[in-house]
Amino acid sequence: MFKPVIVLFSLLLTACAGVSQYSVAESEIERSLYTLLEEQAPRFTQGLVQTRVDHLNLQIGPDNRQVVRLNLKGETAINALVARIPAQLDLAIEGRPVYDRQQNAIFIRDLNLLQSKVDAFGYQGDMAAASAGMMQLVRAVLENQPVYRLDDSRYGWLKTVPVAMDIAPGRLVFSPRFSD
Repeated sequence: MFKPVIVLFSLLLTACAGVSQYSVAESEIERSLYTLLEEQAPRFTQGLVQTRVDHLNLQIGPDNRQVVRLNLKGETAINALVARIPAQLDLAIEGRPVYDRQQNAIFIRDLNLLQSKVDAFGYQGDMAAASAGMMQLVRAVLENQPVYRLDDSRYGWLKTVPVAMDIAPGRLVFSPRFSD
C-alpha cells in the first residue's frame, strides 16, 4: 500500500527537480540581441543619418550588480550632398533585465548611457551629443523588443507558475517562486 505512494512521491520530486531552475547564459542573449539589432538596422537609418552596430559585448551582473551592461561599437554617418561624414562610436550602456511572463521573453529596460567615445575627423573623446541619436534608437529597440525568447517547448512551465528571475554573474536564472 505504501509502495505506490512512495513511487508517486519520488516521481513528483523528480519532476519538481526538472523544473527547479533554468538559466540563460550571457552568450545566448548576446547572440539573440545582435540578431535583433541587425534586423532592426533599417530603423537606425533616419533621413541623412545612418547608424549601424558593428560589435556588441553583453555582461550580465557585472560587479555582482543587478544590471546588464552592453558595450556597443558602431558608426553613425551624415550623408551630405557632396560627402559622407562618418563618426565611430563606442558606447557603454546599462539596463535592467525584465522577464515578461505573457511573452515568455526578456527585455532590457531603464537604459542609461555610462560612457560614449567618438572618433571623427581626428577628434577622439567623450561626446554624449553625438551618441544621443544612437542611444535613442537603441532605447526604442531594446525597451520594446524582447532581446531573448525562452524556449516554449522545453520551458513552457515558466508561463504556468510564478517565476522569479535572478541575476547571477554571466547568466539569468529562472526558478519557481511560490512565495517571497
